[in-house]
Amino acid sequence: MTSSVVLGHMPLSAVYMASKMAIEGFTASLALELAPFGVQAKTVPPGACLTTNFAADATNGASLDEPVPAPCAPWAKKAMGDFTGQDLFTTESDVAEAVWRAVHDTTGQLRFPAGPDAVWLAQAR
Repeated sequence: MTSSVVLGHMPLSAVYMASKMAIEGFTASLALELAPFGVQAKTVPPGACLTTNFAADATNGASLDEPVPAPCAPWAKKAMGDFTGQDLFTTESDVAEAVWRAVHDTTGQLRFPAGPDAVWLAQAR
């Protein structure tokens, strides 16, 4: 499981994106190494799962005023508002369906975007 952050450019995500890009690179290389043994490796980058507590968990439930320096606060609040206010987002069932497709895929596809926002980002790449 990675994140749709690997599919596009998103503010406030540099460290998170770096960790998810590392997983994507590792998985791509691992897939090549395991293929001769009939073992597959896949990634599922879900979009923004706004029906979970991800945004609240990202700030430990605190206001952005606490972890963000005052000069950056207006920009950070706008970025978080844009993220949590998007019309296109992923549900838990979208993720389950993408995992199912990844597990049962025999085409060699590596990445299975989960949710309409992740699919849109993948297609825009």
